[in-house]
Amino acid sequence: MNEVMSDPMDPTNPVRFSVLRVPFFLEPAYDTDESFCETNRVRLERKWGGKAAFAAQKHRHRLKERGQEVGIEKFNLDRLASSTLKSHRLIQWITKNRGCEVAEAVYNDLNHRHFVDGKKLNDAEMLCDAAAAAGVDRDEAMRFLESDEGLEEIGDAQDMLQEMGIHSIPNFVIGGKVVVSGAVHAAELVQIFRRFESAGEGAPGSAFADALRIPPEMRAKTLPAPSA
Repeated sequence: MNEVMSDPMDPTNPVRFSVLRVPFFLEPAYDTDESFCETNRVRLERKWGGKAAFAAQKHRHRLKERGQEVGIEKFNLDRLASSTLKSHRLIQWITKNRGCEVAEAVYNDLNHRHFVDGKKLNDAEMLCDAAAAAGVDRDEAMRFLESDEGLEEIGDAQDMLQEMGIHSIPNFVIGGKVVVSGAVHAAELVQIFRRFESAGEGAPGSAFADALRIPPEMRAKTLPAPSA
């Protein structure tokens, strides 16, 4: 996105992006209680059928190298894996009330806290710390997490994912009509964005905004252009 925004085909009509993170559960059977967690190493060795199979999977997908390409020097393999329901709810709530710029700031912070620092994503105190770091009222965020608000919307989004046949991540739904599946390289996404840009019409649609009850004024908010 930064590449396309930094170097527009038409400087008088640069592309702007709005991002909506759709909740997806890698471990839907995880206990949502905050006390539950296991290390990601244990989770993945179980998923892939043992240490050797997991090592082979890492080699195939080059996860370490992909992370380094975007500035993540080292993933914490023993990070704490837990239910991600609270973190999904928080991101959706912030998107509804503050728009995608603030939501993306919190999302990126949570990625670092989890993948690098090893924090678990169902820790309400940690989640509220991340929200506060982006300018969200911490007490308001905690009150939200202690409520049931947003659960219905996340359930509706899960139903949509099933209907669309999306059973894994990453998946990108661009403009509500182009679905890109798998861990694609950034250059492939840039090519898709450029196709929309060259058509001159953009891609204003959103497949999940209705299900997640994102207000029209928040859908219209876009990410800021990169600093020169």
